Amino acid sequence: MKITLIALILLTGCSSNPYLKVGAGYKFNEAKISHTNDYGVKQKFDDPISSRIELGLSECVFKNISCGATHRSQWFSGAPFNNDKEYAVTEFFIDYTYRFGG
Repeated sequence: MKITLIALILLTGCSSNPYLKVGAGYKFNEAKISHTNDYGVKQKFDDPISSRIELGLSECVFKNISCGATHRSQWFSGAPFNNDKEYAVTEFFIDYTYRFGG
């Protein structure tokens, strides 16, 4: 995670269009995931409130292309709120945006 953030900070320093997004979501459809902890207790990953953070470049080499890194996890599971395991994803991405109209 630290290497990802350092790489992105260096990349954004070279671009005229860096951005940072921080947000939340509500998961209304998710595959049921569970985990048996060290004490033999089955723990469900079912917190519906998700968190998102994204650092990227809005025009990455070409118009309508964005790239960067994003991290998605849960607001109320895991650090800093408790020691529960949580579902999380950190990924590099490249996106193409098509705008309808104007």
